[in-house]
Amino acid sequence: MGGGGVMVKGDGNIILNNNTIVYNLAHLTGGGICTFGDGGVATFSGVNNIIVFNTADDGTQYGSTHGGGTSSLTYSCISQDMPGIGNINDTPMFVNATIDDYHLQFGSPCIDAGDPASPPDPDGTRADMGALYYNQTGIGGAVNPSSAFEMYPASPNPFSSVVDISCSLPDDGNLRIIVYDIMGREVFTLIDQFSTSGIHSVMWDGRNSSGERVESGVYFCRCEFDGAAQSKQLILIED
Repeated sequence: MGGGGVMVKGDGNIILNNNTIVYNLAHLTGGGICTFGDGGVATFSGVNNIIVFNTADDGTQYGSTHGGGTSSLTYSCISQDMPGIGNINDTPMFVNATIDDYHLQFGSPCIDAGDPASPPDPDGTRADMGALYYNQTGIGGAVNPSSAFEMYPASPNPFSSVVDISCSLPDDGNLRIIVYDIMGREVFTLIDQFSTSGIHSVMWDGRNSSGERVESGVYFCRCEFDGAAQSKQLILIED
């Protein structure tokens, strides 16, 4: 059967706006959403959604079966190429999916990427994709990083053996640098300690907290300091 997150059956019709549909599992097709015709014409439409990291036998986020149906998705992030104005196939950069924190990190491609005609987010900015908006005022939500706190591009990137990760701290304080996989799971904590102001650099050799070499692919490194956070994408390739 399909539709690990949502199934629309028969002549059913569903409208999905500002939803985050993630980490669902389905057999056959449509790990996130499936239209199941079953003698009817099942339909779904939506705007400003995030539909990623769902799993199905055929690898789809959206699929159709038993006569199928129709779909219309716009201004949404879906990890599957799908026609529609404003749709993107990208990693949304959740804060920490391992503890079900699906707020967006600073730098997420889903920030201010929703339908311009949608009502603005509570902070007055253009609508974000997903159920949880990124608060750009720094009040009651994620905090914009201080302009004096900066995470530099990783080098080399892509890398095969080691990658250098650096950041600049404006003041003394606790610094955490953590590597996550594309599913948002913590791979390795590189630094978690009190650090003085200035530039700090650390190397990652592509190993997890158990000392095992991880698979090639896309990872994310997140630097956290004094309530601010910045992230960079890392690409690990085999020698």
